[in-house]
Amino acid sequence: MDRIKETANVVIELNKYRKNEIEDYDLIKVVCDYFDEVKDEQIGYADLCFLKYISNVVGIPHFYDLLSKFEQQTEIENFDLNTFSSILYESTLHTSENNKVHKYQKEILELFSIGKLNRFFLSASTSFGKTHIVFEVIKKMDYKNVVLIFPTIALLSENLERIISDGNYVYFKDNFTIHTLSEVENFGEKNLFIFTPERFLSFIEKNETNIHFDFAFVDEVYKIDNDYIIDEEVKENERDVAYRLAVFYTLKENVDVLLAGPYIDFSQPGDQNYNNSFNSFLLQNEINLIDYNNYEIVNKSYNEIKTKKQIKIDDALTFNFQTNDKERRLIEIIKTIKEINENTIVYCSSRNGVESYAKKIIASEILKQHDSSNYIDFITHTSKNFNERWVLIQALKYGIGIHHGLIPKYIQKEIISLFNRGELKVLISTTTITEGVNTSAKNLIVLHSKKGNKDLKKFDAKNIAGRAGRFLYHYSGRVMALQNDFMDAINSKSEGIKHKNFDLDAPKDEIDLYYTGDEFLSPADKAKLENIKAEQLQRNIPDFVFEQYKVVSRVDKITIYDRIKALNPSERESIHVLIRNLNFRMDIDYNGFETILKVIEPIVKNQKLKFFIEFKGNGQYSTLTNLVHFYLIGGFLGSMRYKIEHGKTIDEAIKDTADFVYNMLKYQVVKYLGVFNIMYKFCISQETSRPFKEITGIDKLLVKLEYNALTEKGRIASDFGVPSNIVEYYENENNSATIREGFDSYEFEIFKKIDHIINKTDFT
Repeated sequence: MDRIKETANVVIELNKYRKNEIEDYDLIKVVCDYFDEVKDEQIGYADLCFLKYISNVVGIPHFYDLLSKFEQQTEIENFDLNTFSSILYESTLHTSENNKVHKYQKEILELFSIGKLNRFFLSASTSFGKTHIVFEVIKKMDYKNVVLIFPTIALLSENLERIISDGNYVYFKDNFTIHTLSEVENFGEKNLFIFTPERFLSFIEKNETNIHFDFAFVDEVYKIDNDYIIDEEVKENERDVAYRLAVFYTLKENVDVLLAGPYIDFSQPGDQNYNNSFNSFLLQNEINLIDYNNYEIVNKSYNEIKTKKQIKIDDALTFNFQTNDKERRLIEIIKTIKEINENTIVYCSSRNGVESYAKKIIASEILKQHDSSNYIDFITHTSKNFNERWVLIQALKYGIGIHHGLIPKYIQKEIISLFNRGELKVLISTTTITEGVNTSAKNLIVLHSKKGNKDLKKFDAKNIAGRAGRFLYHYSGRVMALQNDFMDAINSKSEGIKHKNFDLDAPKDEIDLYYTGDEFLSPADKAKLENIKAEQLQRNIPDFVFEQYKVVSRVDKITIYDRIKALNPSERESIHVLIRNLNFRMDIDYNGFETILKVIEPIVKNQKLKFFIEFKGNGQYSTLTNLVHFYLIGGFLGSMRYKIEHGKTIDEAIKDTADFVYNMLKYQVVKYLGVFNIMYKFCISQETSRPFKEITGIDKLLVKLEYNALTEKGRIASDFGVPSNIVEYYENENNSATIREGFDSYEFEIFKKIDHIINKTDFT
């Protein structure tokens, strides 16, 4: 590095900024790069003053603070006027003694003011720090009842842990009653609810008139538009419907709202295929748009690695390749990054690809000297409970983490933790790293420009690239695309987000019709609503029944009602036996469960679930009946062993079980069984004139399938992501001491952490 030349360049760009020749986000990139260049060099007094000055000019004094992580002395003893001015400005960014925001976070914070309606839609880079702003807004506005809606249980639990365990968030721990379950018996004077969209909808079904929210935050709000994403699994789970409904119910009268997401683009008049629906949504709900997409608080360098033999990424990293073979080049890249004592994320388009590349890296032996002793308890625990032949365990021994959606959640969580602590050198992942996961890696190797078998959209590519570098850990991140068209996706034309409830021409499912204004409904839509109302009145079904499980249509609920009414006495009795079984020993009666499957089968949309219901193999019972039974009696591990006994390899059995538990049971099965439960209880209430709330149904089964736990503490532990023995500890109070004595070393360490959150205990 030529220090004089680089410093002169910063001064030149600083002068351009003062003359309004470049934007502030352009100057941020220049300053980011400069800090990244000097962080490992000898820095004198004059350098410190200059660095302090430029970090405050761009409004991000955190850049200066980060130098201490690179073993730089940052204390300035003698102030000149510029340094004093910088320190004075920095003090205006402090929200407390230990917390401060950057300039652009403060700009958003200042938009919120008492005495007016505060509604904003924020799109910003992944490094911007959107969630941090939310907590500062809550403190500033002194809200009484707040709901935070995150896309995943992992993020829900992460924020719960932050509030309970991080001293910087003690305000929320001390002033709010925290709720993460949809069943709430007691409200505090001030309440903070942390939900997923589905859990939020479940909560308001029970409590819509019991509480008024002052403020709502919805993260990853782009999920309201299915066309904006290319995740078929998410689409099948109808998360766009859940997101649209969640947003709808947050936008009640006089509720302040912040909707947020990364790199969301918006249609502009004059664009080809311009769609005004999202603008209409913002306008009708008095939401102001805030666009900070260009503000990369952690800079990114993009490099295409194709056929050149030597490629210089920067002063610290140069590759000298011996071959054009993609796999061998990947090995060389990982080896070179390891030699400069850095870690890397490797993006793959598919789960099978993740595991295949993990095996290839293991076989290369470039990490054979890796020391896994610091997490040997985790390896021992995983080997004992699963199988030491599992590719994930073999990878861990070599310092490689495997991450995709079909790995047990607590193992996913531990792998991310190990990677962020520097214990793992490589993390190979699908797009699961872009949602609900915070990683600390300067380097990202992109192996594919696809997600599954579909080309990445610009939005997906930007989110993947956003994993390179992390604010408060790095100044810049390296994105290296290895022999693919990833950069074409990065540079492609963006698509504007849409909102189908504000688009007359958009095809709408029945559910959306009830959340769409008349001006956006076609004559056919309005006629459909009238027909449904007539069917409802004919059966005398009250609105409150239809308000349950909002993501299932009224027509489907009517179908379930009619099929329950058509059951013969023997079938009715089989359901009674099933309910008695569930309340006695939490297992299904096969005949009763088959009766329920017969009732719900016509409304099931998910093709995989439909197959599980219809396919009976050589027996008289459906595959789903067997799978639910083995899950209830043995949990995840019991389901996994069932699949191994039926010919699956260990890798296949774990992926199939995870798919069934996390995608099928918790979303699809619970949804359809839940609708059956509501309509069954209503039918019995209607026939016996007993109050609806007094009718016993399969509620206990629904809770068990969603959480794999029944007690409040067990459900919180399950949400948090812990080994099954720890959930059992909270579920079996009378036998908890014996269960705890059986914890292995890894389980006991996790137990100490989770018990601090659940029971506020501390272990010495």
